[in-house]
Parts: sequence; C-alpha cells; structure tokens
Amino acid sequence: MNAQVQRPHSLNTDADPAIAGYSLLAQDTGVANGAFVSRGQILAHPAFADVRNAVINNLIQLFRGDYLLGRLLLEEGRYITIQTLLHLAACQQAEERATWLTLGRLQTRLSGSELASRNRIEALVAILERYGFLERRKAEEDMRVTLLIPTARLWGSDAILVEALAQPLTAFRDLQEPGNGLRHVLCRSRIGTAEAGSAGFDPQAPAWSSRDLASAGAGHRTWHRALAPHLDAFFALRAAHPEIQSLAARDGGYLTFLLLLAEANQAQDNRISLPFETLSNHTGVSRTHARLLMEQAEACGFVRLKAKGGREIEPLPALQQSADIWFADHMAFVLGLG
Repeated sequence: MNAQVQRPHSLNTDADPAIAGYSLLAQDTGVANGAFVSRGQILAHPAFADVRNAVINNLIQLFRGDYLLGRLLLEEGRYITIQTLLHLAACQQAEERATWLTLGRLQTRLSGSELASRNRIEALVAILERYGFLERRKAEEDMRVTLLIPTARLWGSDAILVEALAQPLTAFRDLQEPGNGLRHVLCRSRIGTAEAGSAGFDPQAPAWSSRDLASAGAGHRTWHRALAPHLDAFFALRAAHPEIQSLAARDGGYLTFLLLLAEANQAQDNRISLPFETLSNHTGVSRTHARLLMEQAEACGFVRLKAKGGREIEPLPALQQSADIWFADHMAFVLGLG
C-alpha cells in the first residue's frame, strides 16, 4: 500500500463530544416541526434507492469534468469552510459588530478542525477571491475592519449544489413535510422532477462554473439561516463516517466515491471498470493521484483492485452499505431542518 494512503481511524466518541452527541443534537435541536425522521425510516422507504441514485447522478453531472468547482465544493476541508462562510454571511447583522464576517471570525469559528486549519482557511479565502467567488470590503461602520463578502457567483454555485441534493427529497413528503428553509430551496428548484431516479441535469451542458448563474436569492439565505444553529451537528454527522470523509478529504476523492457507486449500480457481474485515465479526466487530478484515490478506496474497504490501471475493480459490500447510511443520515438531517 502506498505510503500516502491512510487507513481511516475509527471514531473516538469519548474524545469528541460533538460526535458522541450527534443523535441527541439531531433529535433535540435539528427538528423544526416536532417530528424527527430517522435514518431507519429513510432506509426503509420504498423510494430510497431512487432518491439516492438521483442525488448521486445529480452530483456526478454537476462536477464531472468541472475541475474548479469540484476542487472547491467537494473536497471536505474546503466544503466545510465554504459552508461555514456562507452561514456566517447569511446570519450577520450590520448593527451587531460581533456577527460581522471577517477572516478572523471565520478562522475562530472553525478552530480545532483538522480539515480546516487557520492557514488552509486563509489560503482558501485567497483562492475564492482570485476566482471571483469572494470580495474583501471595508466595513462602512468601521473602516479598520475588512469584511469577507461572498459574491453572486459563490451564492449561485452553492444554490445549485443544494438544489441537486434537496430536490429528490420531495419523494419523502409522506414522512416529513419540508421545513421553511427547505421549502424556499424547492420552490425555486431548476432541476425538475426526480421520478424513477431521473435527475434532469443536462450532462452535455458546459461546465457550470463557467456559466452565468442565476442569483441565489433571499430564499437560499433563508436555507443557510435555518441550518446555521445546527452547523456543529451537521459537521459531526459527516465526521461520523470516517471512511467516506477520509476519501473526500482528498482532491477528487468524493467524486471518485460517487463514480464508483454509479458504476456499481450498473454492474452486472460484480466487476466494474474505472481506468485511472478516465478517473483523471473526470476529476481533474493526475493519473498518479487517481491511482492513489483508488488505493484509498481500497484501504477504506470499498473496493478490491483486481487488475492494473483500474480496469477491473470488485465493489465490496461496504461501498453500498456505507453510502446508504451516509445518504440516509444526510436526508434525515435535512428533512428535520426548519
């Protein structure tokens, strides 16, 4: 096994109270309408497989070949940082100085995170600014303070991502009516229906990071304000899946996970092919990095590499089992939000 491939460590819930208390947080504070949808209810729902596949297909169509947005929005550390940045931006009040979104406040909010160190946060802010996703502006109330301002490009990109994840959840209306924040997302959805697992995105469309994106609008900020009080519980939920998170912490890792799932869903003989060259083209990483991603997936117990170059891969039961629990946890969490 390559030295750069690390086996994920099992969670020490005693050392991480946020993770240990995830179930309590989700049930006690993540539910707006007094009815918490459990993971088991989601997994047992007859539409679960179609909804899961719709989400996977949505994400693949969005990110496959779109190297910039894939790097920014799918790599776990950057995803956590950007989501925190948008939550802070949505909740700040001009008259309350303590809520202003500054680099220091963003770093403080994520202090202690192994995935988003202070230096990584500062570097990501610089990248977002360089590509037009973020601006720095002096606060009118105090010119000594520099604020971070997410641009319409970042809000619009995140809105499409949230819609891709949320729209298929309409199939679970019999379990939980969407809360206020989720309703705002669904009302302006540009995705269409998810009947029979169909996504509605055009796979031939140009990379969405190069399109003129519609403004996210006030409804998307409402979504972020609904999620903001439960952000720690949401991150704890993700950390409760160390194998997936360890893969997603690498550039191209989460898209690799999704591509493996999509190929496994179509496999007829428990053998799939995802050559490293193809994976490199889809994710925008080098062929060597693609090989490391596959070896990481093997170290996580998701697959067994049977031939060189990724040309014969055996999906293991843990791939689908881990994915089902991962998606069911996220679906239950989102449905419970106000």
